[in-house]
Amino acid sequence: MAITGLLLSFFMVFHLFGNLFLFVGEEAFNSYVDKLKGPIVIYFVRVAEFFLLLFVLSHAYTGILLWYKNRQAKQKETSYSKKNTPQPARYAVFTGSFIFIFLVTHWSTFWYRFNFESVESYYRVVLGNEVGFGNPIFSIFYIVAIALLGYHLKHGFTSAGQTLGIKGTKYEKTYLSIASLFWLWIPLGFISMPLWFGFVYNPVILP
Repeated sequence: MAITGLLLSFFMVFHLFGNLFLFVGEEAFNSYVDKLKGPIVIYFVRVAEFFLLLFVLSHAYTGILLWYKNRQAKQKETSYSKKNTPQPARYAVFTGSFIFIFLVTHWSTFWYRFNFESVESYYRVVLGNEVGFGNPIFSIFYIVAIALLGYHLKHGFTSAGQTLGIKGTKYEKTYLSIASLFWLWIPLGFISMPLWFGFVYNPVILP
C-alpha cells in the first residue's frame, strides 16, 4: 500500500510539470505532448503507463482488502474498533473510490482522445467546452477530485509516517514538510488549472 502510493505520488510531480505548459500557451503544450509521442519516447511512455495502471489497481485492491479486514476486526471488538480508528481512515475508501472514478473519466476522455483520435490541438481539447476546462461541470468535478486526492494523500503520508516510526523523532518535521508537498502544494497546482481556465480566463472559449 505504501510503496504503490509513494510511486503514484512521484508520478503526480511529472504529470503536473507537463500540465503546467498550459499556462505557457498552445504551442508549448502541443509541443510537449508531441515529444511524448515521438518514435522512441512513445515506447517508454507505454511501459510507464502499463506500470502506472498496475500500481493504481494494486493500490485500490490493497486498500479495499485493508478496509475489509478492519471491518471484520471492528465486528470482533478488537483494537481496531470504531472508537479507536482515526477519522480520516474511515473516509479513505470513499476518497479512494471517488479518485478511481475520476481516473477512469480522465483516461476515457483526455488520454483516449490524445492516443486514439485525430487531434489538431491537444491544448484546445484540454481547454474545450466538451470534456475540458471550458465545461464548468467538468472543472468542478476535477477540483473536487483533486481536493479529495489531497485529503487522501494527507492520511496516507500520516499513516506511513507512523508505520515507519518517524512520528515523535527528530525527522518528523522534515518528513511532514516533504509530505505537504504531495498532499497540499501539488494538488493546488492541479487545481489552479480548472480554476483559471474554467472560471477566470479561457483563451479557447473567450475572444
